[in-house]
Amino acid sequence: MPRLDEVLYYLTGVFLLVRQKQEGFGWLDLTVRGLARSFWAFAWCLPAFAVIWASWRLYFLGSMPAGTPAGLPFFVKLLVIDVAGWLLPLVLLLALARPLGYGRHLATVVTASNWIAVPFAYAAAIPFALTLVLPGSAPFAGLLLYAVFGASVVLQFRLVWMCVGKQTLLASAITAIYVLPPMIAGQQLQQALGTLPG
Repeated sequence: MPRLDEVLYYLTGVFLLVRQKQEGFGWLDLTVRGLARSFWAFAWCLPAFAVIWASWRLYFLGSMPAGTPAGLPFFVKLLVIDVAGWLLPLVLLLALARPLGYGRHLATVVTASNWIAVPFAYAAAIPFALTLVLPGSAPFAGLLLYAVFGASVVLQFRLVWMCVGKQTLLASAITAIYVLPPMIAGQQLQQALGTLPG
């Protein structure tokens, strides 16, 4: 598992790329080993996910009848949903790489996108943390979450745009793959696994 200093090193490269600085590629390990190690980004996201899950559990229990169970199995279900949301875009990107002709960029896109998911996760956790500390802040937290989501989409696009050689249409398509399928699948999985109130 990459150490914190390594993660910060990679994130420096990611932020340089988001700022459209070509030297950002030099901060990333774009080898096969670097690609494999980038999946440790999910582990680095777990503390942020834990905050989100805890907040969602409180919302779930507050919307359900008293005595509704939401113990360890509830958190396992949320973990499954987040793992699926992480892997689904990768499967789609791999399947579409040849038809869309971006195979040579695939490893770079995946490596960089895995690492940028770390700050995205912690940014998304902030509104949820607010609802844990200040339960009455839910309306503001909701607006903040939308702002974080919008900023994440823009930054994801800028990163991918650099990774695919500044091809705008291709970057738009790949960004959509990273955003839309996890949202749709996550909603369906939440309904199927019973983590949605109702």
